Amino acid sequence: MRQPQSKLSDRPDEKSQAAAAEPTVRQPCAKPGVLVVDDEHMVRILLQLGLERNGFDVWLARNGREAIDLYRRHTEEIAVVLLDVHMPGLDGLQTLEVLRELNPEVLVCFMSDDTGASEPEGLLQRGAAHVIAKPFRLDDLANILRRVAQGVPADLLPSGRVCQG
Repeated sequence: MRQPQSKLSDRPDEKSQAAAAEPTVRQPCAKPGVLVVDDEHMVRILLQLGLERNGFDVWLARNGREAIDLYRRHTEEIAVVLLDVHMPGLDGLQTLEVLRELNPEVLVCFMSDDTGASEPEGLLQRGAAHVIAKPFRLDDLANILRRVAQGVPADLLPSGRVCQG
């Protein structure tokens, strides 16, 4: 007695082979991803809560080394890096340099509570998309990050606490 032939074959058909050969197109994320890098625990937690409330996916890093590791693992999901200027170990500028080696198009916004007269301009010249002076309102920060992630220049906020690039 003959066994019925299965319609399934061990060999994929031509359509399956063609589909497998085409690169997978990544759909844009519904939520922009932000990597928050700050050496102060409470600052990281507050930023995480505020940014998640404003519709972001958030990764947290305590220092430049952690930021680089997270960015390597989640490059496709992270739209913007929010980076503290002053940190022990790798500071913000050193971290930016390594991130630029990984991805020359990385979008980095710096935040600092010690923005001297020339510091924002220097950070912008070194490749920052935006420089944000602490303290800031979380809703303002979220708007800036959203605009930077979309490639739209963030406007100078009326409060004057944000230095635009």
